[in-house]
Amino acid sequence: MIASFGMALRYSFDLGKQADMIDQAIAAALDKGLRTADIKSEGTQVISTSEMGSAILTELETLAG
Repeated sequence: MIASFGMALRYSFDLGKQADMIDQAIAAALDKGLRTADIKSEGTQVISTSEMGSAILTELETLAG
């Protein structure tokens, strides 16, 4: 859902910079090994959907400075 919002920013609203930040925040959360149950894999930490949203928001806040 968050990635879809990023796509809307990029392709519907021409806000590529903001879309890039969302993509980077998602990647940073995944790089930390966080996963929801639907994308879990060995060696990752399974968290709830709301926890993943919070983790992505935290990463986005870090990127925004």
